[in-house]
Amino acid sequence: MSDHLSDLLRWAWARHANPLSWYIRPLFFLPLAYFAWRRSPWGLGLTVAALLTSFFWFPAPAHPDPRIQGVLDMEREFLTHPNLFQILMLCLAPLLLTGFCVALWRRSLGWGIVVFDAAALGKIVWTVTEAGTDGTATYVPVGGGALLVTVLLVTVARRKGISLALR
Repeated sequence: MSDHLSDLLRWAWARHANPLSWYIRPLFFLPLAYFAWRRSPWGLGLTVAALLTSFFWFPAPAHPDPRIQGVLDMEREFLTHPNLFQILMLCLAPLLLTGFCVALWRRSLGWGIVVFDAAALGKIVWTVTEAGTDGTATYVPVGGGALLVTVLLVTVARRKGISLALR
């Protein structure tokens, strides 16, 4: 890997330790839901690009939370030395993201919510399993974000008369 790429990745990874990058990520599922429902490939593409770059939007914290740093250390190890099982696990994220978008594209908000909440719960369980007590750092940003997004999606659905039936 070139020195420039290594420097860029180090710079971005340090910024990912900012808790704001963790709190913002679940919120991207709101525009993702909107653009999938509206069947807008451009909107989906822009939202996914924003989601993928959001981990380095905020400055690196002067004093990173040790739990967040523990999770990031676990993720770095996971990404740099994957085994076959881990590679399969890495495929789950884009598959779940695609499943969420496909459910909404097909007008099944109920299934979209199920896939989204299952992904959030899976992320929390996986992180706690792999990072131990440091993984509890995901409870509020991932769990709270999932709860907020779910409540907002259900509220909009009820106001607009959109069925939440699993179809």
